[in-house]
Amino acid sequence: MTDRHIPHSRLRTLAATGLVAALSSAPAIANEAPMTDAIKPPAAESLAGETLAFKVMRDGSQIGHHKIRLEEIGDELHVEVDIALEVNLAFITLFRYEHTNKEVWRDGRLVSLETRTNDDGSEYWVSARSSEEGLLVEGSAGSFVAPAEILPTSYWNPATVQQDVLLDTQRGRLLEVSSKAKGAEIIQTPERVVDARRFKLDGDLKADLWYAPDGEWMKIAFDVRGSTIDYVPVGPHPGLRAANQSSQR
Repeated sequence: MTDRHIPHSRLRTLAATGLVAALSSAPAIANEAPMTDAIKPPAAESLAGETLAFKVMRDGSQIGHHKIRLEEIGDELHVEVDIALEVNLAFITLFRYEHTNKEVWRDGRLVSLETRTNDDGSEYWVSARSSEEGLLVEGSAGSFVAPAEILPTSYWNPATVQQDVLLDTQRGRLLEVSSKAKGAEIIQTPERVVDARRFKLDGDLKADLWYAPDGEWMKIAFDVRGSTIDYVPVGPHPGLRAANQSSQR
């Protein structure tokens, strides 16, 4: 039986930025055509803050990009996430996914979050603000108060692997997770070789995450519907000098 016939109730999807959840619903095509526009390193003028950029690969073929820009503004850290995925067969687009995420951090805590997602035509959103009670969350999954110290599922923060609960940035849900260190592995970027630390996430999220010794997010990989999704760093990947206030928890 092929993965086309596996009920969605049996699929363990990664409901993070929606990447794995999105790919779970994408058509399973044996020979997908890669995107025609190659991912280019960010232009020099875009590096006023720190920029992390990845090619998103599915079984060795590029299906999109994932970019994160971090910038210190006063006493705040501003983070912008842009994800765009496309599954093609010849010149036909079979599946498209777009996600934007804006985070503001202060004193190591998330104080606001705004996300929008287009999952092949299905729209999702999350809006969150800090308060005396905690983080007030509204989104496609409903409204609730999350712990003030909650981290979102945007992965750039190395403290992600120290959490047992994360905030889903696609629909606004609390996800229970656990992590286990799996040793170190070499990751090649366009400008350096990194002896990255690998962690295995389990629970509501199932994936492997890699972080450099300085805390920079280097990679994510996971399996879904018989395919392997893997990130490849592109661009300068200068590290997270601007993100120290949010990484030290």
